[in-house]
Amino acid sequence: MTTEQNFLITYGLHNFVSHAPDPASMSGRNAFVIHRREGADMVRHATSLIEGSYGDRADIRLI
Repeated sequence: MTTEQNFLITYGLHNFVSHAPDPASMSGRNAFVIHRREGADMVRHATSLIEGSYGDRADIRLI
């Protein structure tokens, strides 16, 4: 498992957040996709955790 997958599992985000290296960027950015089917509080919580851990290296997308 990758570090990002372990992060998602540790914080219980793996059920509604997925991760993929961002193919458009060669700078090591990570793309996290949050599924909007979760409530607004959970989306905010996930976004906060990702930003806190990955900062500007994360590209967070809501679908």
